[in-house]
Amino acid sequence: WSRGNERILQIKDKKINYYVEKVRCRCKVLLNGTLRIEQLVKEDSGIYKVTAYDKNGKLKADETIVLIVLGERNNIRPVSPISFSEPVPQPILNAECINKTLHVKCAVKT
Repeated sequence: WSRGNERILQIKDKKINYYVEKVRCRCKVLLNGTLRIEQLVKEDSGIYKVTAYDKNGKLKADETIVLIVLGERNNIRPVSPISFSEPVPQPILNAECINKTLHVKCAVKT
C-alpha cells in the first residue's frame, strides 16, 4: 500500500513491513490485504494505491483509490495557534481485491 508517492506498508508471507511510523500511519493491513485506517481525519484524504502479487511474483492487481474524508470542525476555539486534525465519526474502511476488481466499503460506526 502507498499513499501518494509514499510507501505505507507491505504484506509478504503473512508478515507486515511498515515504511512509516505505525503511530503516524494509524493503519494496519489485514491478512487478506485490506487496509484499515483508524481515527480517520480529513488529512487522510489522498490517493492510495494497492499492488498485489501472487507467490511467484506475478502481478495480480494494481489499483488506485481516491479517498476523500469529509467532516465538520468541532466547536473548538484555540487560545493560541495550534494544529489539529478534525475528527469525523468512527469509520470502518475496507478494500479487497477479487479477480482484479477492487471492492471498497466504508461504513460509519455509530
